[in-house]
Amino acid sequence: MRRITAKCPTVEVPTMARSTDDTMALPLDVHVMRAAARSLLAEHADLFSEEQLETLTLQLRAHLMLAIPVVEALADRFPEDDVPSACAYSAVMEARTRLGLEPRRSVAGRGAYAQRLARSVNALCDHYENLSGGQPVVLDPERAALLGLWNHCLGCETCMARDEEGGNAHLPCATADRLYQVYRRAWHSPASASAETRGRL
Repeated sequence: MRRITAKCPTVEVPTMARSTDDTMALPLDVHVMRAAARSLLAEHADLFSEEQLETLTLQLRAHLMLAIPVVEALADRFPEDDVPSACAYSAVMEARTRLGLEPRRSVAGRGAYAQRLARSVNALCDHYENLSGGQPVVLDPERAALLGLWNHCLGCETCMARDEEGGNAHLPCATADRLYQVYRRAWHSPASASAETRGRL
């Protein structure tokens, strides 16, 4: 199958402040995130052009990739029997599932997919505000590495390239490969704060 590349729209993410112990202090801009979600859940959402829909979908995916490790890190602070954190874990799992799905080729199918992403964005914003009080969250090395990988991929034309059927072309990217290896090393590290909680997900 012939593969083609496509230039993806620029997706802005909040500035990440790195601390001295290789973690990241990261706030979520819930106002920007909710605004993006609201545009897809409004009554006129079906009037978006294909290009506008693609741009909004990429923005929502970026917001979810940013919010998932942050909300997960917040939930890790609470006991296993804590109800709000358990609900947050469920929202994280659902968001991950939706990120892994491929939308249908039709405009209606892509619109429905984007709306599901928008609902997950809203849900994670709710859990972030409920668990953090709106304060910045410090991420452990594993999640910081994962976030670095995601941030690269979202802004990389090679990683975001599409084939002629609209799916990801899976083109090789040396930078993404290197960042993935950094993430794998952090994931296997005994110092990873989330290692004890993976079984809960």
